[in-house]
Amino acid sequence: MVKKAFKYGHEVPNTVSEAYNLDKKHNNTRWRDAIAKEMKNVRVAFKILEKNENLPPGFEFVPCHMVFDVKMDGTAKARLVATGCRTADPEGSTWAGVVSRETVRLALLYAALNGLDVMTADIMNAYLTAPTSQKLHTKCGPEFGSDAGKRAVITRALYGNKAAGADFRNHLRECMKHLGYESCLADPDLWTRMAKKDNGDSYYEYLLLYVDDASKKPFTANANIF
Repeated sequence: MVKKAFKYGHEVPNTVSEAYNLDKKHNNTRWRDAIAKEMKNVRVAFKILEKNENLPPGFEFVPCHMVFDVKMDGTAKARLVATGCRTADPEGSTWAGVVSRETVRLALLYAALNGLDVMTADIMNAYLTAPTSQKLHTKCGPEFGSDAGKRAVITRALYGNKAAGADFRNHLRECMKHLGYESCLADPDLWTRMAKKDNGDSYYEYLLLYVDDASKKPFTANANIF
């Protein structure tokens, strides 16, 4: 028997069926709404196959499951993840780095010295923006609604897969190059590009990447970190 879990006074389900039963018990749609919100975002990662469709050759099966949590404000949270530990190790490196603490400290120091604003952003459902390098398929669970029981090919870097972090980082690097940024030799997750103010003065834009979080700091042209 799975032990019941509580967080911030709310019972946290372990399965989709248990989540639906909790809604019935409390006469609300709290967990159903959380599941629907997650599925609206994550369905882009799946190519649903019809019963008469065959799987592409060389694809490995990976089970998926829903992870539930409660935020500090009591909001119900659901996340569909793959059980990547049950799949074979991908060929090549799955390493995905982040900007170093030293780079962050230097960047914040220069921003403070120059009286510049620090802007940050979070890429929502970040991994799902990147194509996957793994050949995986799964079986749709009850969270897929009318598609439950069908097979699906995973087309995006779904959370939980072994190469998801590296796939997203590689995809993000290509996006940075497309935007005209160059990676720093001292820290690959520090990106720079030359820009101009409205008055024509040149300056450097520095952008620090930490998985799906980005911090942007503009610096004057003579304020180089390295």
